Amino acid sequence: MIGNVESKIFNVGKDDAGKRLDLFLTNVLAGISRSQIQKLIDSGKVLVNSTVVTKNTKLTEKSSVEVTGLHVAHDTTIRPQGDVPFDIIYEDEYIVAVNKPAGVVVHPGNGVHDGTLVNGLMNRFETLSDGFSSDRPGIVHRLDKETSGVLVVAKTNQAHAAMASLFQSRAIRKTYIAFCLGCPSEYKGMIDLPLARSHQDPIKRTVSNHGKDARTEYEVITIKSGIAAISFKPLTGRTHQIRVHASSRGFPIVADKLYGGGKEHLLKIPPLDRPFAHSILKCFNRHALHAVTLSFTHPFSKKTMLITAPLPRDFCDACFCFGQNNLFTSIVD
Repeated sequence: MIGNVESKIFNVGKDDAGKRLDLFLTNVLAGISRSQIQKLIDSGKVLVNSTVVTKNTKLTEKSSVEVTGLHVAHDTTIRPQGDVPFDIIYEDEYIVAVNKPAGVVVHPGNGVHDGTLVNGLMNRFETLSDGFSSDRPGIVHRLDKETSGVLVVAKTNQAHAAMASLFQSRAIRKTYIAFCLGCPSEYKGMIDLPLARSHQDPIKRTVSNHGKDARTEYEVITIKSGIAAISFKPLTGRTHQIRVHASSRGFPIVADKLYGGGKEHLLKIPPLDRPFAHSILKCFNRHALHAVTLSFTHPFSKKTMLITAPLPRDFCDACFCFGQNNLFTSIVD
């Protein structure tokens, strides 16, 4: 067990509107006394909507409360687990490429300690790189929890450094496939919109002129009754990039409730198209996004690598609704 300094962000709900700040934090921060909370507030380590406030500040609904300087004890032991599902697509002495299923978190964090891909990797492999931190052995890049597909893991520190350099220089080309509610106005193009963390919801990202550069190429594969099958190639690697870009252009990813791809979006589809759109929505209990290929020059063998992740069952079911076994056979990098 070691002590780390952390920050936390809370959104004020309707039931907590009107409460004093110190009383609100006493309820949401378990194990921290009211006097300790008041000291944090007095020292400027609590912000409400990015502003330093006093302990008796009354909160309003949808306010964002950020607390920094929290000393929290963590169990740093990562336990190998044999029941974490993933398939190996490619392996050599330097790297491993796995097909991560939807629903599996890549590494421990944010209250998740077990059942991650890292737990499964530690059970499967004797050596992994040190990673970017102690709880991320082997992890060079990430996928969202509900995004499935190909992910590269480093076995050695030398391989980790080489692969991280390729990602940083954008020498690794990534292709994702998705089903979207609606369709772009043009069948092929690039979305160039900067992204930043949302002030209203710290989990979400949003388009912002003050955000980081984010660019995504896309191409429509086919469209039927309000549903488009689309391939995406992100040219940058921002959190939730494809999901936010698709949503901002009016064609959110199917079942992506965080960015407007839930059932409520069906009302924007013409009535005659809704039954088919609903049949596609029923195929997915997660957002319909799959990392299908990674291509790069192997940093040690110098071979051209094209690693492809097979379609998961929900994508196959959706393809069947379109009357095909695989809509994405033409996807190559």
